[in-house]
Amino acid sequence: MTSSRRYYARSADGRLIVGYDEHAAAAAQALDYGEGAFLIDTGAQAYHPMLEWVAGGALAYLGFGGWDTGRFEPGRDLIEGIKKGHVAIAHAFLAKGASANATDAHGGSALHWAAARGRPGIVRLLLDHGADPAYRDSAGKSALDLARERSNQELIAVLEKLGPEQS
Repeated sequence: MTSSRRYYARSADGRLIVGYDEHAAAAAQALDYGEGAFLIDTGAQAYHPMLEWVAGGALAYLGFGGWDTGRFEPGRDLIEGIKKGHVAIAHAFLAKGASANATDAHGGSALHWAAARGRPGIVRLLLDHGADPAYRDSAGKSALDLARERSNQELIAVLEKLGPEQS
């Protein structure tokens, strides 16, 4: 699903994500989703809050700022979102239309970034959205190689389940 919306409301379990043009509409949806839901601003400018969550029946900002989002193509925003390290941010950029196979200028894929940062939730999300676990960066490394270099057993287990072509 591709969307040009700015704000995304995501359920706490991550099964639902809906885009909105207006903050108020996204906030109402996030509140309706209930405790642990998120509101993500995919157009947040540098140093402005981009992630809110529902706690105690109200929205509260989490400590994630934007980076002048929307100035680049969606894949770059996805990779920048992965660098922030929160699955809801990555999910919003996927819902906005970024490819799960987006790459940076050096050939590192979104999956490489998630593995390198040790983010199993984001790795699973990318795989669920079609990320290619066999992809190798410009150094010839797969996401599994990065997980092994960092001795991240949880990521190794997730990526090894995909088959022998990953090793």
